[in-house]
Amino acid sequence: YNLSSNKMEAANDNATAETQPGVVVIPRSVEFVDARKNRSNSALTFARTESTVSCSSSASSSCSDGAESSTDSIDAYFEEAYIQKVNERAKKENEKLNLNLGLPVDLTELTRRDVNTAELSVVKRAIRVPVRIMLHILHRFLSLVENPLFKFWSRRVPLKFRQQLTFVAWTIYLPIHKALIGRRSGLHPSVSLEYHALTSMMWWGRLFPITIKRIRMALSQLHVCHPCWAYKDFIKPASTDNKHLTKRSNGEKHGISGHVIEVYHQMQTKLTPTGFRESVRNGKHDEMIVTGHYIQQSSHPSEKVILWIYGGAFLAGDSTGNLGIAEKVGLMSGGRDCFIPNYRLIPEAHLDDALFDVTLAYEYLLYERGIRPENVTLLGVSSGGGLVTLLMQALVEARLKNESYVELPAGGVLIGPFVDYCTPKGSMDAYIKHDLIVNQSVFDEGIPYLEVVLGCHKNRVEASPIYRSFIGLPPLCICVSEHEVVYDQAMILAQRAKNQGVDVTVGTWKYMCHIFPFFAPFVPEGREGLEFICGWLKEH
Repeated sequence: YNLSSNKMEAANDNATAETQPGVVVIPRSVEFVDARKNRSNSALTFARTESTVSCSSSASSSCSDGAESSTDSIDAYFEEAYIQKVNERAKKENEKLNLNLGLPVDLTELTRRDVNTAELSVVKRAIRVPVRIMLHILHRFLSLVENPLFKFWSRRVPLKFRQQLTFVAWTIYLPIHKALIGRRSGLHPSVSLEYHALTSMMWWGRLFPITIKRIRMALSQLHVCHPCWAYKDFIKPASTDNKHLTKRSNGEKHGISGHVIEVYHQMQTKLTPTGFRESVRNGKHDEMIVTGHYIQQSSHPSEKVILWIYGGAFLAGDSTGNLGIAEKVGLMSGGRDCFIPNYRLIPEAHLDDALFDVTLAYEYLLYERGIRPENVTLLGVSSGGGLVTLLMQALVEARLKNESYVELPAGGVLIGPFVDYCTPKGSMDAYIKHDLIVNQSVFDEGIPYLEVVLGCHKNRVEASPIYRSFIGLPPLCICVSEHEVVYDQAMILAQRAKNQGVDVTVGTWKYMCHIFPFFAPFVPEGREGLEFICGWLKEH
């Protein structure tokens, strides 16, 4: 789908799609039903003939493997034959990629504990011991100094200076990388030079131990990468004076141009029951408080609002760190206000608590701020995509049981949705070898908590939105990379939702990492991802 021309481009093979910027590769096994196809002014009308959509063989096989076995039988996704099939597909796909920065050796063999040393060469075994000792010493040293260093960086160093420093460093680094390394470090030569440079910079994180504290520190600094000037080339300023804020914005200290309202509101009741351990409608007094940040883009609150649910594998993330990127998506989708609520994280809380908080935030928009449900669009990032899906499923389930009648939102956007909380398989298991965000170290730290929090396999299946009913859900937009860890589960979600009558739009990119649209200020593929998402938002 070419957003610049509002036309669907024909592509006969993968090479065609890769060479046309702005073209989203859409798996042929997913049909797209536009509920608004009779509207003459609709810019998103997806043709349903095979001649007008481009198809990737890996995308088709991933999406259809589970669906062809049994669309409605959940057990089919846990059969040994199916698991073996998706695992083999992911491993074969890895064999086609330029792994390990194109180096002749896998450096993770020198650092990871789960490596079978008997299979290593004598030289690797000799190097492995001192390398692991050095990393352990560095890990212990950072454990002692990281807290004061982070407090100084985040509290004492002005945000504007941190943003300028980040982009000055990138401006210096990028031409050096282009001249010395070029296209030799990324997964495939066809990706942009900027993404090759990003790969060379971020790949090394997999060699170092990751803790929950470090994940939370990193995600709290996301707004450093999204200053206003980084988007000046593809965000048009307000064209009329009445759209400008009438008073001086307080967003400057948050690195944005809009006005930020810090929300702290005591809710009296929660209408939608949620929960896997037990169905809960209301909580304790301190659990009924909605907190977060509300971004107002212009002098008056916008009619349409985005409810932004951040990601972080349920372990990390906060509303402050997402202010920059959320504001830009709101501006690019027609000047929408954005509400970013906070929610409780594991392991201090349960997944039930996160869903409780997100549901309460949605009801806050409807009943406290007076926003009509058809004017609210949910947007979830990674694990936030799972919460968005669970929220919509809870709303439908409550209506079917006559427990409440809270209206559904206009739709949901899922960016790299993490929606399967069972034992990892397929892309979730194999692609950690090259994903820049969910690498081996992040995987080792985060995945075990799902079993700790959710417990047995049955509970994990019940909590996973991918295995729940999609009947009655509003339109969905999924943005995902064919080579990120959540690719398989995103495709299964799209297939199951489509089979149950949901209007589903999927955009896939090749060779990108998890949540690649967040790198829009640095790589053109990230910009394309944001434009795809915002194009869908304008139509919903």
